[in-house]
Amino acid sequence: MSEVLIKPESLKPGDTIGILSPAGVVRDEHLWDTTTSYFESKGYKVKIAQHAGDKKDYLAGRDEDRANDINTFFKDDSIKAIICSRGGYGSHRILDKIDYELIKENPKIFYGYSDITALHAAINKFSGVITFHGPLALSDFGNKNNDEYTINTFFEIVEGKIQPPYTFNNPCNYECLYPGQVKGKLAGGNLAVLVSLLGTKYFPDLKDKILLLEDIGEPLYKIDRMLMQLKLAGIFEQVKGILFADFTGICKNNGKQTKADVKNLIKELLSEYKIPAGYGFPASHEKIKATLPLGVEYEFNADKNSLSIIDKYIK
Repeated sequence: MSEVLIKPESLKPGDTIGILSPAGVVRDEHLWDTTTSYFESKGYKVKIAQHAGDKKDYLAGRDEDRANDINTFFKDDSIKAIICSRGGYGSHRILDKIDYELIKENPKIFYGYSDITALHAAINKFSGVITFHGPLALSDFGNKNNDEYTINTFFEIVEGKIQPPYTFNNPCNYECLYPGQVKGKLAGGNLAVLVSLLGTKYFPDLKDKILLLEDIGEPLYKIDRMLMQLKLAGIFEQVKGILFADFTGICKNNGKQTKADVKNLIKELLSEYKIPAGYGFPASHEKIKATLPLGVEYEFNADKNSLSIIDKYIK
């Protein structure tokens, strides 16, 4: 297991972006063409993984093939960045089939969110390579109405135009849950995926980290259960602060539930810790998404709705 964080090289027009599907099946096949055309219009070449369009029930093909696409793309010197096509489910199934030493020896930009949280955790931990929590290739670049904030932040980050210290703009509705200012490396992502890694060797070391959490389509009692699992596992005692993105599409259960209910739940569960915490950062399943390098140093000011990257994240 590597303790050294390796910075990938930045992108420049003319480079090749590789797109693969490590998790859920892609059902909107027209998005391949629109996404490819979009990146080509920005001056990039695109390479689609051999099995990116495979289908096996809810998975994008066989586990062995999805893992092999990751290993192949990291080994391919012509590919400078890898963006996952979509989330869904399936990343857990290939964690033990990935060549982490290969990734360490061939570091490159790796992008995604949601189910890709499992891959971020594993690659950060066992390869020591910085990865990027941000938009998915088909979900966020394949539509006609791409979000300007998402697109601009993506290209500014991958092309190395954002130099630390840099404070991310937050166009979303934000609420400070517990005040405070901390510095630490950013880790985490999707709550359900992160919780499902507890008890495995792939769960990240969260000591002194700033924890990022978001989720989609969960009823309040399940959010409660997952946050309680983190609490009982001692995670809230380890982290320096928690940055909550949105909990999108909260399912109703025995009545109406709102984001206010989620915030109140979080406040209750964190009440004994008083670590800096805020809700409403653009890093969720909502349309607006910041690109956040994982494994590098940030400063989080919960009072002022301020998240600043203070460490170099790219070559």
